[in-house]
Amino acid sequence: MRLTVLGSGTCELRARRSSPAYLVQAGEANLMLDLGQGAWRRLMECGHDPAAISGVIISHPHLDHMADLLPLLFALNYDPRLQETARMTLLAHPGVGDMLHGLEAVFGSWLQAPEPTLTRRWLEPGQGCELGGVRLSTASARHHAYSLAWRLEADGASLVYLGDSEAGDELAAFAQGADLIICHCAGSDDAPKEGHLFPAGCGRLADRAGAGALLLSHFYRAVDPDEALASARRRFAGPVWAARDAMVLEMDAEGVHQAAP
Repeated sequence: MRLTVLGSGTCELRARRSSPAYLVQAGEANLMLDLGQGAWRRLMECGHDPAAISGVIISHPHLDHMADLLPLLFALNYDPRLQETARMTLLAHPGVGDMLHGLEAVFGSWLQAPEPTLTRRWLEPGQGCELGGVRLSTASARHHAYSLAWRLEADGASLVYLGDSEAGDELAAFAQGADLIICHCAGSDDAPKEGHLFPAGCGRLADRAGAGALLLSHFYRAVDPDEALASARRRFAGPVWAARDAMVLEMDAEGVHQAAP
């Protein structure tokens, strides 16, 4: 399983940190975790083809996590190459589907990408499915009414993506034994941000879950990544990284390690 960080930032407009987006390559699947603004541009800058994406997973419907979904839907309708070659599945909470219906009332048929170019699959918390050899599981996340935490398992490796969420017993159980947890570290220990995790909380969650490794991401300007890293490492004994755009992590039989982009 291979993870490429496409966006390690937030809603803030920054040259070096796009909004949250990640590429997971495992089994036969190429999966995007969230589509914050700039996701598709970063994907191509990292040498990947949008037409090869087999699944798009949305953690929750805030703009910094799904703004690039609208350009995707538009392109699937009107880009001849994507029309011919793309075969994607969109996965999210059913409430996200309701919101897209509302956007279609504004933009009309431009957002109504047809099957088999795009298949829509709505999952309630606790539901799961398989896509391209990757087993997907979900759990409720404490952030938005339509938030989902996601667990991806393939090739003997497991990754848990919390999106924006506060910690809790349910998420610690959901992430139990994961090789890698991606935690959105939006606030500092001194100034935690409501509805999000903070460095010490990320470390404690990874420790409670018995995770193999931890990736801190979703950094606002006000949060120092080095300080966040040091705080999380005081609470969690496994490897910890502060995400940056274009960072690559590999998960294999030897554990989790940073790889060349």
